[in-house]
Amino acid sequence: MHDILIKNGTIIDGTGEKKYEADIAINDGKITEIGELSGDSAREIIDAQGLCVTPGFIDISNRSDTRWRLFKDPHLESLLYQGITTIIGGNSGVSLAPIYNENMLQSMRKWIDISNVNVNWQTVGDFLDVIEKHRISVNFGMFVGYGTLRRGIVGDDSRDLTDTEQISIKKHINEGLQQGAFGVSTGLIYSHERDIKTDELIQVAKIVAKKKALYVAHLRNEGDKLLESIDEALEIHKDSKVRMHISHLKAAKKENWSQMEEALKKIDKTNILFDIYPYTFSTTVLYTLLPNWVSDGGKRMMLERLRNKKLRKQVVDEMDQGIDLSHVMVAHTLRSSYFCGKTFAQIANTQNSTVNNAVIDVLLASEGQVNVFLENISAENIVKGLQSSHSVISSNGVGYSINSRNECMEHPRSFGAFPRIFSQYVVKENILEIESAVYKATGKVAQELQIEDRGILKSGLVADIVIFDLNNFNDQSTLEQPYKYATGVQSLIVNGQMAMKYGKYTGIRSGQVIRK
Repeated sequence: MHDILIKNGTIIDGTGEKKYEADIAINDGKITEIGELSGDSAREIIDAQGLCVTPGFIDISNRSDTRWRLFKDPHLESLLYQGITTIIGGNSGVSLAPIYNENMLQSMRKWIDISNVNVNWQTVGDFLDVIEKHRISVNFGMFVGYGTLRRGIVGDDSRDLTDTEQISIKKHINEGLQQGAFGVSTGLIYSHERDIKTDELIQVAKIVAKKKALYVAHLRNEGDKLLESIDEALEIHKDSKVRMHISHLKAAKKENWSQMEEALKKIDKTNILFDIYPYTFSTTVLYTLLPNWVSDGGKRMMLERLRNKKLRKQVVDEMDQGIDLSHVMVAHTLRSSYFCGKTFAQIANTQNSTVNNAVIDVLLASEGQVNVFLENISAENIVKGLQSSHSVISSNGVGYSINSRNECMEHPRSFGAFPRIFSQYVVKENILEIESAVYKATGKVAQELQIEDRGILKSGLVADIVIFDLNNFNDQSTLEQPYKYATGVQSLIVNGQMAMKYGKYTGIRSGQVIRK
């Protein structure tokens, strides 16, 4: 007798090969048979007639760790309802390990109030052990955040590393990779990594390459200098011979949308993959929309400059020459929810002020800790990205439960990125074959991460499986009402345990820590 028997399903196995009809038997957390098993019995029988049976989705770009959701809400239900069974944290240069001094915690300050954070680990190994004991609902793996590492050494300084500091960085990278991290991520858009020279990044990439790990690049610029940033990534890739992945590729701002095609052509000449999420609006840290010099030296220096009347005027004048922030919406602040859901045009109107002055006022009122939404991505470019043979699917989101809703806003990708791919681009627009969409969410990601025991449906591999109704697999979350679970997942199996049954979360938290 099997533990679980999935009968009559349409198998899409995560390899990109054509779908087929078959049954799947699960025992002791593993897939043990795939075929015609109608005469077999099981403790749990799932009738998947008319349903898709695929590997659980692997989200290579997830932020549930640095948003502290792994600890605040280990159920992470918004991910389960999307069919996600594995998430990878430590993205965009920020990770929760290693943490060996207070400076390293500052990297998370743009997303959470670190005064409420309790850290009882130092190394990557220690952190993964803590997560294992904490029991979360999905599998978890991680990258080491280079920004976190570097900040632990130089603090708020923007300068080159000394020879001694480079040796220390190398030691911590090697330790993190030896203890199970899948690679190292950078976040060159953020103030503490923005001034890092390409040569330094090449040296980091060489360390990663020697460990046969993954170098995950958040590009230095996703707007006016997108192509130059792609060229930099390609230079790092070529000189170091590292396996490289580009985080959530996009051409930001309408005037830059035409660059996407050239960016894809450049990537097509390499073996580099990138991830993409299916929304035309993104979220970012507000200070990244200011002139770069304003945030040099970190948050304290930025706030001092903004409080200086002469410098404030200079900031406003330079902002006048940049992008129009009128329709940018405040998503989250750490000090007051009053601004959440309001555009800067609305805030300026209530304050009888200008938009750029309102931006500065909100930053000052929130001690610089503000996240915003902005409509800056081309729908056509999303299609081009999804159709690229170099793309995989991600959420770049965070795991939530509906009960965790608050007055601040959350990006709908945290609740609906994966089902939106299927409903919008497989069913409605028919620009992706379902086999390709599943491959980009499962087997292709597992190959990128070099995870060998899951990501495809095959006898002997771990039973991470999602069973969904393709015609009803839809995202429900919107910008105005984000806290809504996706629909369509009938059953979700994580490490052979039923995380979802009859379309509802069971409360079983059977996620495991995955180490490279």
